[in-house]
Amino acid sequence: MKSEQAGFGARLREALQRAKLPESAAELARLVPQYGGTAVTTAAAHRWIKGQSIPRPENIRALATLLRVPLDWLYGEGSDGRKVREPKAAWEASVVDRHAVDAFLSLDDGHRKLVRELIAALAKVARG
Repeated sequence: MKSEQAGFGARLREALQRAKLPESAAELARLVPQYGGTAVTTAAAHRWIKGQSIPRPENIRALATLLRVPLDWLYGEGSDGRKVREPKAAWEASVVDRHAVDAFLSLDDGHRKLVRELIAALAKVARG
């Protein structure tokens, strides 16, 4: 069981790195419920990252969704040596930003226009 836990922790750290997210237990504990998992403590998320425990199935599904990795890879199944897929796009964005883009793309045209206008206004303020 210890080697399964250590393997999960290594895959989780790799997925976090590729998703440009920090190895932060607090951040994972905050994000897991937002992606369909159940609430967890920071200590529990810390044990996942360190490879000391494995999350419940619903939280592994949430992590796979959040990190955009295949569920079976995160579980450690399919020993064909697969790695986390490299992002297809050349742009640098965290996985949280990518989910925000997905949410934006699901909006109707009118709401997209509002979001674009808000972003333009915020960018103008940031430029001074």
